[in-house]
Amino acid sequence: MTLGLILLFFAAANEPKYFDSKVAPILTRRCAGCHNPELRNGELSVTDRESMLKGGTRGPALVPGKPEQSLMIQVLRHEGQLQMPPGPPLPHREIRILTEWVRGGAVWGRKP
Repeated sequence: MTLGLILLFFAAANEPKYFDSKVAPILTRRCAGCHNPELRNGELSVTDRESMLKGGTRGPALVPGKPEQSLMIQVLRHEGQLQMPPGPPLPHREIRILTEWVRGGAVWGRKP
């Protein structure tokens, strides 16, 4: 991948439309069934940015700009005892999308 393509991809990851088209569908399909305002497993909801920044019983899920420090990325990579989702990990492509979104500042859009 050339530097130009990398920069283009990074630029897209910090725009609300990137969240709406790439990130929101993953959060909705893979996470929100358990981590929503009603269930709040682990006291975490993924349905709004403020809830993810506040986090749950294990602390903030997001550290904007720092995917390596973001608990959400760590657990999705199955890097430790806490692994989400339970069972097989997400496809690498989806983890990469979420990682780049966090690296780009975890900019929220209009969804979910």
